Amino acid sequence: MISNRLYYASMMLFWVCYLSLLAMVVAYAPQGGVSMAGLTLFSDTGLVETAVMAMQSIGLSPVGQSVVFGLLGGFSAASAGLLLFSMMFYVFGEEREQRESRALAQGAVACTALGAMLTALVFFAGGQAGALLALQFGALGGLFLTVMSLGQSQIEPDQQTDEQASELDQVIADHAANHAAFSAQLASLSRHGSRS
Repeated sequence: MISNRLYYASMMLFWVCYLSLLAMVVAYAPQGGVSMAGLTLFSDTGLVETAVMAMQSIGLSPVGQSVVFGLLGGFSAASAGLLLFSMMFYVFGEEREQRESRALAQGAVACTALGAMLTALVFFAGGQAGALLALQFGALGGLFLTVMSLGQSQIEPDQQTDEQASELDQVIADHAANHAAFSAQLASLSRHGSRS
């Protein structure tokens, strides 16, 4: 079962990196890139050039274009974040957390689908087709297939033995008995106090 968790982690880590890079591309490439430690990253606007042309042909202002790119980056970043939590829940969690990790991964697919739908809407309305559209639909298709295939994997039950369960039941029963005895003594004292 360790190999199953490692496989899930490696696949989710790939998509986290892919979607994070996609979010940074749509956030920084329209602005001419970003400078970090003497390097200029995401400066090639070729990935977003057709998207800008499509939005200009629609008639979107520069502010509207920034909003669209912000939404695309937000959807990709949200999807990457959901996948990161999904990976952590599945790899480090017990049975309940592993079940929740599937819902998080499905939420990531939904965010990616919204980003791909917005990209398709802009490109088709502007009469263009470009690299960004291919990247968005590549992310959607690949992530959807990955989540579907990983969704069929077995969820590991909690590693609690019958002996541990019976010990826990005994502790709970002792605790309840102590509280019942204390409550009975308290009730008896209050009755004696009210009579006097």
